[in-house]
Amino acid sequence: MSSSKPEKNAPDVTLNAAPPLDKSKAYHADVKPGLSRRSILLGGAAAILAGVAAASGPGAFGERAAAASGLATSARAGATKSIIDVKHVVILMQENRSFDHYYGTLRGVRGFGDKQMVEYPSGGNAFAQPDPTRPDGGVMLPFALDSTHFNAQNAGGLDHSWGGGHTAWNKGAWNNWVAAKTQQTMGYFTQEDLPFHHALASSFTIADHYHCSVIGPTTPNRLYQWTGTINPEGDHGGPATDNPDDYKPVFTWGTYPERLQKAGVTFKTYANNEVGDDGTHPYVGDYGDNPLWLFQKYHDALASKDPAVRDLALRGGLNDGWLADSGRGLDVTYLLSEFGKDAASNTLPAVSYVVAPYGYSEHPAASPDYGAHYTNAVVQALMSNPDTWASTVLILNFDENDGYFDHMLPPLAEPGTAGEYVDGLPIGYGTRVPLTLVSPWSRGGWVNSQVFDHTSVIRFLETWTGVHEPNISAWRRTISGDLTSCFDFANPDFSLPTAAEVPPLSVTQKLVAAADADMAKPNIREPAIGAQAMPVQDAGTAQHRPLPYRQHANVEVDRAAATVTLTMQNTGHQGFSHQVFANAHLPFESTPFTLATGSSATYTWSAAATGGTYDFSVYGPDRFLRRFAGTVRAAGAAGAVPVVAGNPVRGERRSLRLELANEGNAPVTYSLAANDFVDETQSVTVAVGQTERFAWPLDAAGYYDVIITADTGDGFRYRFAGRIE
Repeated sequence: MSSSKPEKNAPDVTLNAAPPLDKSKAYHADVKPGLSRRSILLGGAAAILAGVAAASGPGAFGERAAAASGLATSARAGATKSIIDVKHVVILMQENRSFDHYYGTLRGVRGFGDKQMVEYPSGGNAFAQPDPTRPDGGVMLPFALDSTHFNAQNAGGLDHSWGGGHTAWNKGAWNNWVAAKTQQTMGYFTQEDLPFHHALASSFTIADHYHCSVIGPTTPNRLYQWTGTINPEGDHGGPATDNPDDYKPVFTWGTYPERLQKAGVTFKTYANNEVGDDGTHPYVGDYGDNPLWLFQKYHDALASKDPAVRDLALRGGLNDGWLADSGRGLDVTYLLSEFGKDAASNTLPAVSYVVAPYGYSEHPAASPDYGAHYTNAVVQALMSNPDTWASTVLILNFDENDGYFDHMLPPLAEPGTAGEYVDGLPIGYGTRVPLTLVSPWSRGGWVNSQVFDHTSVIRFLETWTGVHEPNISAWRRTISGDLTSCFDFANPDFSLPTAAEVPPLSVTQKLVAAADADMAKPNIREPAIGAQAMPVQDAGTAQHRPLPYRQHANVEVDRAAATVTLTMQNTGHQGFSHQVFANAHLPFESTPFTLATGSSATYTWSAAATGGTYDFSVYGPDRFLRRFAGTVRAAGAAGAVPVVAGNPVRGERRSLRLELANEGNAPVTYSLAANDFVDETQSVTVAVGQTERFAWPLDAAGYYDVIITADTGDGFRYRFAGRIE
C-alpha cells in the first residue's frame, strides 16, 4: 500500500518503482499467490449468485446478494420513457488513465484491433511509436504491464504536462510519445488486470471517442468539467494550463455549480474532509481534485455569515478546516458514508460530484484495484435503494491520460479558433480517456463512438436541467455531443444489476488485497529486444449506438491545372473535425477542418509542385478515413485515367456506392479488396469513357473499409472507410 502520493504537476521520479510492501494488513492472507484478478472477480460473483454469501438486508450499503435476483421492476409507474425520468446525476471523475491503457483489449471498442488508425509516411502507424533506442525495428509497440508477474498495479506516473503533451502531439502527427513520455507510455492493462472495470463496461455503456479537454494535466481538465473553460483569454486568472497550488483562490470566472444553484437545481460535492492533500495520508482527503476550491467566489461564500450564501461553498465541498486522519481511510463505506446515506434514503441532490482520495483516484501509482473498490462502493450505494437506482445516471470518467499512450487522433481546431489556442498551441482535444455510463438506460454492453470531451458532461446536464453554461466555446459545441446518444431512454431496464454485472464489495475488497500483495513483485519492464508483438484485442463485437454523423469526402482531379481537390461535406446532425495529412512530399502534420452541420470544406493538392503525384489522407470520427494517392496525367496523355468516388447509400439497401470511371484512352482494371469488416474482393475492368457502379457491403453495424487500386502503374490507390448509419 502506498504511503504517499506523487505531485500532480510532475511524474513520479521513480517511474515504475513502487512503495514498500505494508505486510501489517491482515487481509493479505485472503489472497493466494498466483490467483488471478479475474478469478477473484468471477469466483466472488459466482458465490453470490449461488447463494453462498448472504445479503445484509434491503437498503444496506455493502454486501447485497439481493442484487443477483434483480428486485426492481423494469417497468415503473409514471415513467415517461424520456430523459425526464432521470432524477439524479452522479459524476465520479478519476485520475490519469488513457483509453488504450485500460480498454485497448476490450471486445468491440476501437482498441488495439483498429485498422483505421493514423498511418505514417514510413509505412507504420500510430501503434508503432518511433523509438530509436530499440534495435528491433526502431519502434515501441504497446506492451502488457502484466499484473500477474509484475507490480503493474502500482506502477508510477509519467510526464503529463502541457509541454510534454504537446511534444507527444507533435503538430498532430501523434508520433512522439516515447520521446516525450518514455517507453512506459506504451504499457497497457487487460481484462485479467482490470476485471471490475471491464465487467462494468461490458454490462453498461462505454464511450470510445471520449477525449480529455486539454493536452495537459489534471486541474485544467477538471476545470472544463466543472466550468467549461480554462479562461484562455486570461481575464479571470487563466489561462489555466498547469496545476496551481491546491485550495488557494486563483480564478474568478463563473462555474457550472453556481449556475445550477442560481437556477434552483440542487447539487452537492461528496468528498472526505480529513487532512486534505498533504501527501502523507493517501486514503483520506480529496487529493486537491475538487477545482471549486480554486475559485474566489467559493472562498467568499465560505467566509459569509449569511447561511444562504455560505451554502454555495459547503455544497461545493469547501470546509472551515481539515479534520485529522480518522484512521478509517481503508473503509470505503466510511469514506462514502454521507453519499451512501443519501442514496439509501433517495435524497441525493440533482447533481452529485464525488471526489476520491488519492489512494482511490487511480492516479499512478494509485492502484486501479483501489479505484475499482471505491467505484464499486459508489455503484453499490446507488443500488441500495431500487428507487435511487431507477432514477440515477452515474458518469464515470477520467480527467486525463497521465503520460499513457492512446492511438486515436484527437479532434483539432483550426489555428485562430476563438477560445481554443494559448500561445499558438491548441488547448485540445487531448488523448482519449475512459467514460462509462452506468444507469438503467445504458445497460446491455453498448459502445458509443460519438466524439465527446469533458464539456459533454455539462452539455448533458444542460439538456437535462435547461441550465446553460456560456463558458463552453462554440467550437466544442459544434464537434462534441451531449452524451444523450449513450442512453436509450425509451427502453430502460430498472432491475437491479446481478452480482455478475456488479460484484459485491467483498469481492473488490479482495482486489485491493491483491494490489497490496503485488508490491512484493518486481517492477514492470519493457519487452526484451526481439520480443515485441502487437497486442490482440479480445474477440467478438459489441452493440453500437446510432450516431448523428453523415460524413462525405471525395476528390476531383483537374488535369489541366494539375490539382487534386478534396471536398468534405457534412449532411448529418452533428458537426465534426476532419484532419488532412500529406503522406508524401509535404511535412506530416495535421491540417484541420471543422464542418458544422450542412457545411463543406475543401483542400487542394498542387501536383505540379510534387512531380505530378499526390498522396494524402483525411481522418474523421467513427472510423472515417479516406486516402487518395495517384498521378495527375496531363490532358491528352496516352493511357487509362482512373476516376473513383464513394458515396453512402442509406435505408434498406445500405451500402457504399462505388463509381469506377475511366476518362483515359485505354481500358483500366480496378482491384478492390476489403481491408476490414467484411471478406470481399472484386476485379472490375472499365472501358474507355465508361463508368461501373456497384454496392460495397457493410458489416452488421454499418462499417466498411475498402482499398481500390488500378493497373495503371502510376501509384493509384484509394481507400474508403467509415460507417453508414
